Amino acid sequence: MSQRVVEYDEAMAALDPVETLQRVPFFAMLRGDELKGLARHCVVRHVAKDKMLFAEGDSCEGLFVVQEGAIKLFKMADTGREQVLVIERAGSTVAELPLFDGGNFPASAAAVEDATLLFLPKRVFLELCRRNSEVAFAVIRTLAWRFRYMTSLVEELSLKEVSHRLARFLRDRALRSGVRTKRGVEFPLEETNQEIGAEIGTVRDLVSRNLRQLVDRGIIKMERRKVLVLDMAELEAQIAGSKRAAG
Repeated sequence: MSQRVVEYDEAMAALDPVETLQRVPFFAMLRGDELKGLARHCVVRHVAKDKMLFAEGDSCEGLFVVQEGAIKLFKMADTGREQVLVIERAGSTVAELPLFDGGNFPASAAAVEDATLLFLPKRVFLELCRRNSEVAFAVIRTLAWRFRYMTSLVEELSLKEVSHRLARFLRDRALRSGVRTKRGVEFPLEETNQEIGAEIGTVRDLVSRNLRQLVDRGIIKMERRKVLVLDMAELEAQIAGSKRAAG
């Protein structure tokens, strides 16, 4: 992983911090003046693509809110193999858990594309939770959702085959950013096979092999770094691991 480089801005960036905070589920119920007051405590941080925001084991001094770009949370094995836990985009928060248990960051975070974040100091965030029960309960709901997501991720990585995980990755990407054309659903695939492997819990060679199998079976077509889903039903069947997909 690249050396950690984070730029700290003295002033707010052109992006509206109040609008960013309002997109966060547990800040959305705050009044306009409360959001403005919260924004005054925020510091803007820019993280260039592939640079670290923080490393596993670092002390947690506050909450990060993504303004633009994308941040990945990941674990790194001693062998250098990386497992991406989640990718957070605009309006998402990063690192709520250690704010409450007093521990250090349980995973590392880095930018997968140039990113801008708001940093809200720990004391300000915790004081808000103490005096506003609605915010506190909304944070609990967010933490509960993250627990469900991580449980699902463990199940996916431990019980599902690589072919199923890759099919789900492609299906989810098609639903999120795909464009329906006469040929099928098209979407860009900017990640390398190694990066895809890190996200679905496998290695580059297995990603390449399973992509070729999907192409050979006429489920998808690869055009440079663009994917064309020719048969969405077959892709869904591959996720389910049905006999149809194995045929």
